[in-house]
Amino acid sequence: MSTLAAFSFQDPAFIRVLYLIAFVLFIVGLRNLTHPSTARRGNIIAAVGMAIAVVATLLIPTVGDYGLIALGIGIGTLIGVPAARNVKMTAMPQMVALFNGVGGGAVALIAWAEFRDLGGDLPLDTEIPILLAAIIGSISFWGSNVAFAKLQEILPGRPIQLPGQQFINLGLLLVCVGCAIALLTSSDSET
Repeated sequence: MSTLAAFSFQDPAFIRVLYLIAFVLFIVGLRNLTHPSTARRGNIIAAVGMAIAVVATLLIPTVGDYGLIALGIGIGTLIGVPAARNVKMTAMPQMVALFNGVGGGAVALIAWAEFRDLGGDLPLDTEIPILLAAIIGSISFWGSNVAFAKLQEILPGRPIQLPGQQFINLGLLLVCVGCAIALLTSSDSET
């Protein structure tokens, strides 16, 4: 009885169990998405997993301003639901590309905000995931926008290639890695 009385929904162990349940539901949902006859069930299972993950995140005591979170959910719902309901099935790939791009952009912006809010003086096990999130989120944002533009026939469907593109890509990668190293070493030297 005393164990039950001491239980808290904000207990880190309980939150980790919720995340584990959500993770399992994501895997089961994705597995069911592989066949048309089970895709609807897979989508529902994955949605339940996402709902559990969101609740688990909201249970964390330091999660932040619940009003701002509710505002974001409200704005996303006001934009997303009509867009999803009004899009024709033939335009669904473009909608998926846009939603994916918005998600990637959000990841990049959140990474930037976290780095800024935490002061930049962070341990490596925090800085590296933030930097990876910023880079991967940015690539996802721009790649999804290109995919949308090609599907919408704003850009040509053929591959867009520049002279020396492989060297340009390598140069951009080196710039990203160099900036990440500079950021990591400059914040380490200030401690």
